[in-house]
Amino acid sequence: MTASFQELDRVVLEAVSEDYQSFEAVVSKLSQANCGIAEIQRVLLSSIANKLVAAYLLHADPPYATEVGADSENISRYWFCITEEGRRYLDRQVRKQAVFQGRRGSR
Repeated sequence: MTASFQELDRVVLEAVSEDYQSFEAVVSKLSQANCGIAEIQRVLLSSIANKLVAAYLLHADPPYATEVGADSENISRYWFCITEEGRRYLDRQVRKQAVFQGRRGSR
């Protein structure tokens, strides 16, 4: 079963919430959610456009990370990290899900 867009949005944010994650690492983490690469690209690009996730090129020397504008052609070259806005959004999603599950459990 494929995850809904909102679930996938949340899972992508969780995947990049701890540290910089390569595109390959994000795809690997989301393979259990039966998500295709195109779907993951779409959600990452949407999250970047909505300022929930930022894309970076990483370097061995300072500056160690340079924020870039990601596009579908080069997305596999970038590393991703959640933004502060993304953390707030993720927190709201997790709280909504907890409330929803609490209501379903009380039926």
